[in-house]
Amino acid sequence: MLGRCLFLLLAMAAVAWPAYAQPAAAPSPDFAPGQEWSIRSTAPTTAKVIIGRVEPWGGDRIAVSVSIVDVPNPQGGVTVISHVPFDKTALAGSVDKLVATGVSPDPGFEGGYKQWRDAKGGIFTISVEKAIEIVFQTIHQQQHADEP
Repeated sequence: MLGRCLFLLLAMAAVAWPAYAQPAAAPSPDFAPGQEWSIRSTAPTTAKVIIGRVEPWGGDRIAVSVSIVDVPNPQGGVTVISHVPFDKTALAGSVDKLVATGVSPDPGFEGGYKQWRDAKGGIFTISVEKAIEIVFQTIHQQQHADEP
């Protein structure tokens, strides 16, 4: 349930915040499906991205669709965000080290990818760390908006 909520929130955020704050340009790695990358973060994190698809987007950009796995949940434990589309440059500025290859994205990746394509959704131009932060802030705000 939390994973589904996270996907829906990210889908909405990708449309609402497509050009929020772009990270500094970094040398662009050659992303390929099946790669698992650790991410840069201000605090130690277990979160990693798994590349699901790499494709042209919007004429002059490259979209890299990923699953974000092992995401520390502020309420305890870890969670997965099945599908998140990033601009290649933003993702390049967010990754740290190539951890593994031949890794499958989360089982919910294809469903999330299809919903994103059907909705003609946007792509994130912010860091992975910031996208995760926005997801949890949005969940927190929604939980408190329902309180009397």
